Amino acid sequence: MSTKLQVDLYIASPARATTGFTEYEKSVWSPISCVLVHGPESAALIDTPITIEQGEALAKWIKETIPTKKLKYIYTTHAHPDHFMSVPVLQKLFPGVEFIATQNVTAGIEELYNTTYDHIWPGLFPDQLHPTKPVPRALPASAEFYIDGEKLQGIEVGHTDNQFSSFLHVPSVALVVTGDIVYGDCHQFFGEANTPARRKEWLDAIDRIESLNPHIVVAGHKRATQADAPYLIQSTREYIYTFEKELVKAKSAEELYDRMIALYPQRWNLFILHIGCQQSFAVRENKV
Repeated sequence: MSTKLQVDLYIASPARATTGFTEYEKSVWSPISCVLVHGPESAALIDTPITIEQGEALAKWIKETIPTKKLKYIYTTHAHPDHFMSVPVLQKLFPGVEFIATQNVTAGIEELYNTTYDHIWPGLFPDQLHPTKPVPRALPASAEFYIDGEKLQGIEVGHTDNQFSSFLHVPSVALVVTGDIVYGDCHQFFGEANTPARRKEWLDAIDRIESLNPHIVVAGHKRATQADAPYLIQSTREYIYTFEKELVKAKSAEELYDRMIALYPQRWNLFILHIGCQQSFAVRENKV
């Protein structure tokens, strides 16, 4: 298929987080993938990092990458703030850019601000977040939008690592930007996907991505040097299967945590692993 589109990838460097742990491995956030899809005249950015500093670095890269093109849209894949809280930084530096998301993700972001955001995220990243809480414009039910005449489509899914989740499909380049549905070498977040039913929905979302036969698969969190290819789909699926198996056997959340580290020693963000083990084990023991 002939296409006018190009795809560029930016990985935001890991930010330090105030997690309550002294170990470096539990206080550094996962790298965050940001994807620039652009045609001859305009562009869309899919996902942003979280801090002001990260947003400014991303903006500099965008200006260097597409110096003569207009950034029209910023699309966020899901309602986790580490994928959209630097949007106000970009809106200031790219006047007129529009922040968009699917209807369910938009509702999830609004719910987040009304419930847990103030209790969690400013404490994790003190003095690093923009004070504005960005809210996207909800796309129509089709969740389609266009860059220089070529279609990009947000596709909503069930519970993944978050209740309000989608991925972006660009058919003309066989691209899927997965958000947190597919992971690279970072520990997957089971803090919210803490029941078998929710993890089954996550597996269903992975199947949905795979059914599109994408050639380019961008994970939301990964090593900067990892290739963006379909093998990440299966490795994400296998990690969920492994977590399920180890959760059944573990006698404590700590044992589960240690076992996952032993099985996946190369993966980042032990804080996320810690939270996921604690929450999932508590649900298993009916303590939540």
